[in-house]
Amino acid sequence: MQFSEDKQGSVVIVGLQGRMDSNTARTVEEKMLGLIERGEHRLLVDCAELDYISSAGLRVFLATAKRLTQTKGKLVLATLNDDVKQVFDLTGISSIFQISPSREDALTQYQQEA
Repeated sequence: MQFSEDKQGSVVIVGLQGRMDSNTARTVEEKMLGLIERGEHRLLVDCAELDYISSAGLRVFLATAKRLTQTKGKLVLATLNDDVKQVFDLTGISSIFQISPSREDALTQYQQEA
């Protein structure tokens, strides 16, 4: 699992590449929560290169969203491939998150709120 971060304005763009499963989810969670502790409250997670997500990975997104809600922040997911999107849909979790078809669409949503 590779984790990258970039900042565009007030939005931190997190890129995930590989598999988010029980072996990698904890590391991703620590990095995501670390961003929030650092004062970042607008996170966009680009999942274009996320090949697989398990229930442990879903829990990372839920924990991140919960923490951001406490700080009046926001989490947007973008570019979910069909396999990852299917996991979100089958578990019913896709209704909890704001999911954008592209990174650009997600950034536009943040800009409209500013």
